[in-house]
Amino acid sequence: MTTMTNAILLTVAVLWGASFVGTKMALAYLTPTEIIAIRLLLGVLSLRIILAFKKSRWSPGRGDIAILLFSSAVLGFHFWIQAVGLNYTTATNTGWLIATVPVFIAAASAVFLREKITPRRTVGIILAAVGVILLVSKGRLHRLDWLQSFGDWLILASCVTWTVYTIVTRNISRRVNTLVLTYYLMLLPMVFLVAYCLGTSSVDTFITLPLPIILVLLFLGVLCLGVAHWLWVEGLARKGATDAGVFIYLEPLVTTAVAVPVLQEQVGLFTVVGAAMIIGGVYIVERRYGPK
Repeated sequence: MTTMTNAILLTVAVLWGASFVGTKMALAYLTPTEIIAIRLLLGVLSLRIILAFKKSRWSPGRGDIAILLFSSAVLGFHFWIQAVGLNYTTATNTGWLIATVPVFIAAASAVFLREKITPRRTVGIILAAVGVILLVSKGRLHRLDWLQSFGDWLILASCVTWTVYTIVTRNISRRVNTLVLTYYLMLLPMVFLVAYCLGTSSVDTFITLPLPIILVLLFLGVLCLGVAHWLWVEGLARKGATDAGVFIYLEPLVTTAVAVPVLQEQVGLFTVVGAAMIIGGVYIVERRYGPK
C-alpha cells in the first residue's frame, strides 16, 4: 500500500511539474485565456467521468454558494495570471517560484487565521524570500532592472491567489469530498472562459493547431488538471497532508529537468542557489516536528 501511494503522489508531482513546460509550449500558439479555457474544459469533463465512476455526489447548502462563487473566481484568475506570467518568464523560474506557496500560506494563516509563526518558521520565510530575490535577479542585486521582471512577479502573484483560495476553502474542504469540491470550483470559471473564447477567438485558431500542441493540451487538461487532482486526493486520503506535501517539493525539480532539454532553458549558478534557498526555507516553514 505504501509503495502504491508513493507512486501515486510521485505521478502527481511529475504531472504538475511538467505542466509548466506544456503551458509554455502552448503559449506559442494560443493566448493564456484560450489555454486555460481548454484546460478547464478537459479537466472538468475528466473529473465528471471520475466522479460518475466513483459515484460521488454533493448538494451545496445555501451557505456554501457564496464560498463556491468567490473561490471559483479566485481559482480561474489564478490559472489565468499563471499562464500570462509564463509568457514573460521561464518554466524553470515558474516551477521554483511556485514552490514558495507553503510560505505564503503560513504567512496568511498567521494574519487571517491567527496561527502562530514560530521563530523557526520566521527564519524559513526569510530564507525563502532571499532565495526568490536571487532567483529573479540572477545575482544582479546591484542593478534594479530585475524589479521589472513582469513574468516572475505574476507567478509570485499566483502564489498569493492560490493562498487566498486555500484559506477560503479550508473549512469547506474538511467536510466535503475534495474531488467533488474541485469539480464544482472549476465548473464556473470553465463555463465563463469557454463562453468568452467562443465569442472572441477564431475557430481557425483551434483547427489549425499542430498535433504536438493538441497532445500537449490533452496532457494539460486531462492528465494535469483532471487525473492529477484525483490522484492527489487519493494520495492525501492514504498518506495524510503532511507526508503527501513532501512530494510537492519534487515539482520544480521535474520542471527544470523537462524545461532544459525541451525548451532549451539555461540554469545558472544563482538559479541553483536561489532554488536551494527556497526549498530550504519551505522545508523549515513546513517542518512540524522537533523543538521550535
